Amino acid sequence: MGGSRNMKEILDVAHDMGVWVGVTDWYDTKRSPVKLMADEYFDTSIEDYDGLIEIISTHAYDGVLTGYTDSYLLPYAETCKRAKLPCYGTSEQFEILTDKIKYKQLFRKYGVPTLPEYKLEDINENFTGFPLLLKPTKGSGGKGLVQVYNYPEFLQVTNNAGDTEYLIEPYIDERKELTAFFLFVNGEIYLSGTANRFLSNPQGEKIALPILYSMPSSYDRAFRETTAPPMIKMFKDLGLKNGILFAQCIVDNGVSLVYDIGYRLTGSLEYKLQEKLYGFNPLKMLVYHSLTGNNYLEKKDLDQKLKDNDKNYGFNVTILGREGSISKIEGENDILSIPEIIDCTFKLVEGESITESMIGTLGQIIARIFFVTDSIEAASDVLNQIYELIYIYDQDGEEMILDRFTPEQLKVEYYK
Repeated sequence: MGGSRNMKEILDVAHDMGVWVGVTDWYDTKRSPVKLMADEYFDTSIEDYDGLIEIISTHAYDGVLTGYTDSYLLPYAETCKRAKLPCYGTSEQFEILTDKIKYKQLFRKYGVPTLPEYKLEDINENFTGFPLLLKPTKGSGGKGLVQVYNYPEFLQVTNNAGDTEYLIEPYIDERKELTAFFLFVNGEIYLSGTANRFLSNPQGEKIALPILYSMPSSYDRAFRETTAPPMIKMFKDLGLKNGILFAQCIVDNGVSLVYDIGYRLTGSLEYKLQEKLYGFNPLKMLVYHSLTGNNYLEKKDLDQKLKDNDKNYGFNVTILGREGSISKIEGENDILSIPEIIDCTFKLVEGESITESMIGTLGQIIARIFFVTDSIEAASDVLNQIYELIYIYDQDGEEMILDRFTPEQLKVEYYK
């Protein structure tokens, strides 16, 4: 369900597993390019349940899957329910875990460390807690987030909100971030990895975006000791049985404060690193579950795989672009020839554009480059090689890459 460029990841993994893949949504192939890569495609909306059931029945499909976007999860669950096909979650679980207000209530109930939030009536001309970050309670990918630095700006946003409901939190400009990844297999819950999430420089009033993930996080132990236990209890009580979930955190005085979660595939594509580091691929597990309702790895296998490799490091270099149209991309083949490189995936290609409305959202991501090393020193060397090789030019021949991570910062972070 869905043909955006990210969906190529599901398509490729399914094809590698010998699976025939059809793609559907109501967008044309320019907006949904994966349609043209699939074995067949349809122009049926993901909310046209009668049309979807007809496709599934007529074409003898054995499974349904989606990813990367919160808004697709409820239609996915409803389609699976009507077609009597496996779904890794329930409508009730997706409803809670895609609503920022609902899951923040759960955080407080279970004692999950999190950022404070404010009610509309808390903010007045005497409020001293600016700047604030206003988040639409529904949505993902950084869309609709607004920073406000004073009361007049706050009034301007909220008075023009229309039907949009906001979660209001403090905005922390200079911050350390961690992302944790959870895996659910037949009711067993695994913390399958953590990563530092390094951010770009702020873009005016737009939020900073990730430019590098490094696994495991330098704050891994603290997360496992303090934040993970109440989260796991919360997940058990929610009845999460299968699937994957990510949790984004701000690290404050050594404590990871969870500010966002997603019960779905995430565009960070961390499973590419997990497969290399630990020997299992959560996306393959999702595809297999969608077709069978089962998992191809047993508990003892996963337990062993997660213990086997604690000496290597995995990295996801995120290439962000400035506003403009991509005229030329250089360096991909040379980067792929570096021995440590696992993959180089492009969300945008030559001829496509980053528009003003995409600034401050994950729509600014042009590419992600994945590699694994056995030391932080080796990682710094690979990062330098990548940045020496990759160049992306706009319509005027100007460099489009927004920020490049400083490799020496890794040593500061991991050897502090």
